[in-house]
Amino acid sequence: MPGTLTILAALAVLGAGTYLMRFAGAKLGSRLVFSERAGKMLNDAATTLLFSVALATTFFEAEHFAGMARVAGVGIAVFLAWRKVPLIIVILTAAAVTALLRFLGVP
Repeated sequence: MPGTLTILAALAVLGAGTYLMRFAGAKLGSRLVFSERAGKMLNDAATTLLFSVALATTFFEAEHFAGMARVAGVGIAVFLAWRKVPLIIVILTAAAVTALLRFLGVP
């Protein structure tokens, strides 16, 4: 079972890899000619990678279900982000909803 440090290191590597993919696309875009399809696939790959990490951490903590409080907090965050609320408000509201639900005993 991986520890917290291992999970954080894996997230950092995934984030750095995603950033490097986008950075390489911006820097090499003027030097290399990619087809429109290849460029779209690279962009979709980065988005899929981040989405899969976010989805896994939403529902699971270690080997168990993370609980409905976390799922509700993430759901609120997604809704607020969709409504184009400023990021700091999204983060604080999601954290507050999760904390309140856990305080009320929702697992």
